[in-house]
Amino acid sequence: MARLIIRETYKLVVLFISILLISIIPFFVSPEGLQLPSIDDLTEFLTELFTFDNLTYINSISGVERELFPLILDAFLSTFTVFFSSLFLSVCLALAIAVLQIFLPRSLRKTITSISTLLQSIPDIVYVLFSQLLVIIIFRFTDSILFKFTGSGDDEALFLPIITLSLMPTIYLYRTLVLNIEQEISKTYVELARSKGLSRFAIIMRHVMRNILADFVYQLKFIMGLLIGNLFIVEVLFNNFGLTTFLLSFSQPTVFAVSSVLLFLPIYVVIKSLEISLYIYTGKELDL
Repeated sequence: MARLIIRETYKLVVLFISILLISIIPFFVSPEGLQLPSIDDLTEFLTELFTFDNLTYINSISGVERELFPLILDAFLSTFTVFFSSLFLSVCLALAIAVLQIFLPRSLRKTITSISTLLQSIPDIVYVLFSQLLVIIIFRFTDSILFKFTGSGDDEALFLPIITLSLMPTIYLYRTLVLNIEQEISKTYVELARSKGLSRFAIIMRHVMRNILADFVYQLKFIMGLLIGNLFIVEVLFNNFGLTTFLLSFSQPTVFAVSSVLLFLPIYVVIKSLEISLYIYTGKELDL
């Protein structure tokens, strides 16, 4: 247990140090070229960072200086509402489609696999633009807006960003699940379970899913990385006020550092929670 605590503490320290090092990169750059940052700049940066209740940011367009908190918490809530909703939707859809496909005729399964291959080859930005265009087309013909396709102030678009962001992870998880399930079904213990009279659905849900759970949870780490990368595109194109705004629009090193911590720390906590849950449920130790 002590070794585990030391290892996880080390990972957290490395994460925070990495964020700090990336945040101070602007201090190494000047109009004349590269330079060594002054001790005063670094001291001021650390002082501001550890007295975050007094942090401010400067709007690059208006030049107005405002307090960072609690405004950044609104951006944090917006970002992770979309992020975790998309993750949850992706997992549910991928599981449902993968399990359902096992009971379909072989020809239909091949058709679904071919369609998923085609959809996976389409860039994410195309899905974002297509979803917005679809809402506009529906509005032109029906004179009704089904979903908000762009944010404005406090009134943000949520449904379309969640749906759009979940598409690629759903396809990836679905294809991974189908492959794992088919490999697991070919094993001898499945034939033994069938000989004992267990239904195919019971075998998949009780035994197959349990055995592929470790690999499935491991894939979620990649999915979270995919979601974070696409989240920047989604927030910009849907004009949502999320953490992307603070990471890309405000150049102060302290603002970047705080935004990065707020972005990555919850994901780290979720990953560690998945590791613990998997160990309790299956007894398998997985280092994500």
